[in-house]
Amino acid sequence: MKTRILVTGANGYIGSALVHTLIGRQKEFHVAACARRGSILQSKLLKVFLVGNQEDNQDLSEPLRDVDVVIHCAAMSRNKGPTGWSSSSAYRRVNTVGTFHWAWEAARAGVKRFVYVSTSAVNGESTKKGEKFHADSLPRPKTAFSISMWEAERELKYISRETGMQIVVVRVPMVYGPGCGGLFGEVTNMIRFCLPLPLRSCKNNKLSLVGIDNLVDFLICVATHPAAAGHTFMVSDEKPLSALEIFKKLSKSGNRPLLFWPMPVTILKFLNDYLGRSAWGEFFFDSQVIDISKNKRLLGWFPPNTVEQSFSRVWERNGESYSK
Repeated sequence: MKTRILVTGANGYIGSALVHTLIGRQKEFHVAACARRGSILQSKLLKVFLVGNQEDNQDLSEPLRDVDVVIHCAAMSRNKGPTGWSSSSAYRRVNTVGTFHWAWEAARAGVKRFVYVSTSAVNGESTKKGEKFHADSLPRPKTAFSISMWEAERELKYISRETGMQIVVVRVPMVYGPGCGGLFGEVTNMIRFCLPLPLRSCKNNKLSLVGIDNLVDFLICVATHPAAAGHTFMVSDEKPLSALEIFKKLSKSGNRPLLFWPMPVTILKFLNDYLGRSAWGEFFFDSQVIDISKNKRLLGWFPPNTVEQSFSRVWERNGESYSK
């Protein structure tokens, strides 16, 4: 019997990749998608529901009818969120209140499992040398964005206790792949246009990333695996990389020269602080290493794609399938 899955945020990067892959596995899944705009994939195998803003208390009975699993990808990301004094309330309206409304309506509709795509920033912004973030570590969110996602996780646990609906939380680090935007998209453009940059000294941090194919595979795993119910997971590729290693792998997989020259890290940090690019500072100098041993032990899940395969996928042009 096919599992009936509803994907929210289907116009987003993760949601659209997930929908593409699920459609390719039509023998296993019935797929429906929710989005605020009607520009997602047009297919006879996909039922699309147009919904309003996530913070609106809208009627969700129609998209949730006869659904077994909801994979909730809809969120206000830190890349597109507001700044300043209004950021906390805006993130909370969308990511906390909006998620609570979706989950509560899902429970009322008889949905068996609700998979929530959260962020690794719930664990904190960085790890010290030799340390890792674990799925069951004490949460330490620091920004308005990560706090709103952590509050949503707590609300979901309350809904599970009250209704019995199974909750699965997946905390996700930086995602990359073909057509990705955000900071990794900027990194890709630096390599694409062969920009000479003073970044050869950015080799002492370690970052856990996740390729879009590996992430989609894991989301489908936790949506269907009996042992995933009630658990929080973190997901990443097998191997963390330094900022310099990320640039090297991108340049090699894209057949581009790496025109980097050394500059003392102290000067780089000063210049970055002067420009006010905190996200770049985290990427160049801070570490965020994720432990995925729980995924292997509990679910038998290993990243299906190597880091090299995932980096090669970054250079694929629009029109290529997300699933392989």
